[in-house]
Amino acid sequence: MFGKKSIAAVLLMSTLVLGSVASPASVYADRTLNGNVTTLSSGATTNTGLNLYVDGSVAVGGDGSKDTPFKTLPQARDAIRAKKGVLPAGGITVWVKGGTYKITGTFELTSSDSGSNGKSIVYRSYPGEKVIISNGVSVDPTLWKPLNSEAQKRVNPKVSAAKLVELDVRSMGLTNINSYPGGTSFSDKWGIIDLIVNSELQPISQWPNPEEVAGGKRGGWTTANGSADAKSFYYGEDGVPADGDTINALNADGTNRADRWKNSIAQGHDLYLQGFWRTLWSPLMSKVQSINTSDGSITLLDMPAGGMGSKFSKDVAGSNPVYRVGEGTEEWRALNLLDEIDQPGEWALDFKDGKIYYYPKGNIADMDVEIADKPNAVVKMNGASYISFLGFQIEDTLGNGIDLQKSHHITIAGNTVMNVGNGGIIDTYGYSNMIKSNDIYDTGGFGISIGSAGDRKTLTGASTRITNNHIHHIGQHAHLAGIVIRDSVGVWVDHNLVHDVPRDAVRYERNNNLTFEYNEVHNTALAESDTGAFYTAQDWSSYGNDLRYNFIHHNQRANGFYADGSDAGDNYYNNIIQGSDRALQLNGHHNIAKNNVIVASNTARIENRSDTLAISAAVTQNYGVSSIFADTLRDKNPTSGVWLNYAAQLKAKYGYTDNLWSDILNPAWRPEYSNGSKIIDNALVQVGSVIKPKYGDYTVANNNTIDSISAASFYNYSQMDLRSKNSQVLSKFPNLNSIFPQIGLQQDAYRIRVVTRAETGGLTNRN
Repeated sequence: MFGKKSIAAVLLMSTLVLGSVASPASVYADRTLNGNVTTLSSGATTNTGLNLYVDGSVAVGGDGSKDTPFKTLPQARDAIRAKKGVLPAGGITVWVKGGTYKITGTFELTSSDSGSNGKSIVYRSYPGEKVIISNGVSVDPTLWKPLNSEAQKRVNPKVSAAKLVELDVRSMGLTNINSYPGGTSFSDKWGIIDLIVNSELQPISQWPNPEEVAGGKRGGWTTANGSADAKSFYYGEDGVPADGDTINALNADGTNRADRWKNSIAQGHDLYLQGFWRTLWSPLMSKVQSINTSDGSITLLDMPAGGMGSKFSKDVAGSNPVYRVGEGTEEWRALNLLDEIDQPGEWALDFKDGKIYYYPKGNIADMDVEIADKPNAVVKMNGASYISFLGFQIEDTLGNGIDLQKSHHITIAGNTVMNVGNGGIIDTYGYSNMIKSNDIYDTGGFGISIGSAGDRKTLTGASTRITNNHIHHIGQHAHLAGIVIRDSVGVWVDHNLVHDVPRDAVRYERNNNLTFEYNEVHNTALAESDTGAFYTAQDWSSYGNDLRYNFIHHNQRANGFYADGSDAGDNYYNNIIQGSDRALQLNGHHNIAKNNVIVASNTARIENRSDTLAISAAVTQNYGVSSIFADTLRDKNPTSGVWLNYAAQLKAKYGYTDNLWSDILNPAWRPEYSNGSKIIDNALVQVGSVIKPKYGDYTVANNNTIDSISAASFYNYSQMDLRSKNSQVLSKFPNLNSIFPQIGLQQDAYRIRVVTRAETGGLTNRN
């Protein structure tokens, strides 16, 4: 029960590159930031009608009293379930003593385990004690062996084979070790085991290494040298890429990499490359079919959809199937290969051998090793209500950390969710839930996800809140967002800090009446491009979303607020946007950016789509009244009932002059244009330009331009204190100086210490 070593900090800052991790290894100078400083707790002590106790250190569970506690969480749950809903006034608190509680599956709570209004069930860690709930598989140190003779031949020439060890995971009976669930070509379905050593997620092997610039422009990626055919690209000098750069980065370090990889493939070992073969987003993980060292090319087993070569390339090199010459900037890297383990901490899972190969940072016999192999959530609430779950550390699963389904009046607060293969906390079909003051990091997918909260057809709000959470270094396997909200109404997202993410910090699609306020975001899009710190897209019915008092900074690879093609009805006001590519990228109609302060960004932009847009040689996307985006609006029956009344409310609140919804569904109105969109009354500090579309009824007006950072008179720009003494700035955002200190994480009963921007790396851009 207590075999796992203690964890040095709740705030372990990830520097790992696992699967699809985006950030370089040197994100923080000290990964164990504030090593012994407690930042979260289970909250204030409250009086309840009944107190039950759990202590995993006892030999045998008792009756749940303080003197004879239960041994496991299920024992406490079952004791409450036996009451069949007859609960004392004030409810029940389950106090869980410190230690590691290993579970074989999921700790699940259902309707039978629910409380009621005024009689909540509270599960909480004992004050000042760390409680870890894990469904990982512990590894006996004696199972690690020296490398076998065949594996030794594949070790990177820069590393002594004696430094690596192997673990026969097939003999351990593990499940997710034979192949990727996504098959031979996929973007998101990583799905293989994770290796956690001394409570730190270990980085999967890769070439180039995270800090290594190998022929590209950033660490951890190299570039193709042009396309050879529809599923092949050149790594050597025979290519003819648009950028003219044909350096053979693959073999530049003298380790004979191409031949080594070719030999491993010939022996039956899979080689997968992750690449932006066609787009700047959603890199494809592709199995290699063959390597031709004669002409310096690599052939994938499956053709990327649309053929090899960036879709932005102008030159089509071949047809049937179509592929493009390539720009020479298509990034790719190799992942999960014994041949590329060359740094302490790296490991690989070899599907053919059924073994983990690992380069430990010390003596493996002294290390606590867990393997995440189970795809289920650690904690799940299904149809439950009036339950609080406070102050736990959830870890070591391939699934989600905490999974809420069809549950309501749930509070998830003061928890740390880490080392999970999918997402941190997910809530689907719930309402009146509170997700508060949690730390979430080192996840394979998203941080927090809300889906189908409320009802869009009836515009019934969910009254769910996501507040004061610290989310970072997520999306290690699949490039998902820190916070995801889909198909929901009436969700409130405030005071969260999201940073070091591979794609968007916040992604919200197909929603109404959302409120995003007082959130801080920095260093997004560290793996992908064409994204936004806040991103939404492609729904003509997604009106009534307010984004205010948010601070976006050090965001050089992404847009700030991005309303992508055919988005509608989003409102961006009184935000501070610093250091973004395009601070505002507004496609679609009735998107309004007003009274924002935009600083040191390249542009702010309103853009149109034509009625149809070529996606590939064979596919076009319709953006007019016959589009799928128009269908989402028609599906709401907008000409009568709730949605007709909603139109009047929206016009009154936001000042629309168009008729909702008849104008939008009229082809003569040209809904593919950015009609009704505005960039008005903003303060633009050292901003390159405001780009306007050629067509449409849009407005760009009354924006104050300040030429330099120094002229803006910010309180302390180097420390990102963007309060200002400049009258031109304050005339557009009068209460900037009182609002700004309120943005981001706040101290409360669960978050007893707030990290600084310097501690989170929030004063610099990532390379």
